[in-house]
Amino acid sequence: MTLPPPPHPSGYPGAAPWQPGTPPPPPKKSNTPLIVGLIVGVVVLAVIGLCGGGVAYNLLNGDTSPTPGPSPSASAQRTRPSDLYSPEEPIPTSEAALPAPAAVGDCIAVDVKGTFLGLGNCNGSRGTYRVLSVDNAQGTCADPDGPWITNSGYRLCLELYLVKNFCYKLPTDTDFAVAATKCKDKGTVHIVDVVPGGADGDKCTKAYKWNHWYRFVHPTVVYCVMKY
Repeated sequence: MTLPPPPHPSGYPGAAPWQPGTPPPPPKKSNTPLIVGLIVGVVVLAVIGLCGGGVAYNLLNGDTSPTPGPSPSASAQRTRPSDLYSPEEPIPTSEAALPAPAAVGDCIAVDVKGTFLGLGNCNGSRGTYRVLSVDNAQGTCADPDGPWITNSGYRLCLELYLVKNFCYKLPTDTDFAVAATKCKDKGTVHIVDVVPGGADGDKCTKAYKWNHWYRFVHPTVVYCVMKY
């Protein structure tokens, strides 16, 4: 009598059914350990071959010292970024000084408070002061009691410079000399004569009429004028 086949063993899904009267087939052997062993052996033989080749080369060339590896410092130096690129040193800069508003010997125009109005000329048509010195350090003038102004970072040391036949408003303790807007206006003077170094009106001209004289000491000069 033939027995029916036994049920599939638990934990073995998908296995082939057993045949009646035959033992179950043996489990398949895995080749994984053999393959791993072969790979390890090949790697070991390669390493031994490399080391042996190096030793043999050294022996043939008479060198029994171990082959030195690359210097860590040399390697670091080869790969250090600072060796590949060196930034340029910044070029120091300084702000250029503004040019002086006037030069020594120039005549300039100012308002009554001493504000610089620009270059004039020394013939009387524009300007009431002449520049004696220009100092960008703004130190004291050679004549510390004389007139001076500052402009564009410079100190301009000045002297009063009025010209015959022109009309002005004379300077005071607080105001600078300026050209008269209109000659013969009240408070203006018409310059009749100029006496450099004079002490009074004794040296004023007798050829023209004048009614007043003024003496200034920065520089010392007497102006003989028609005062209005």
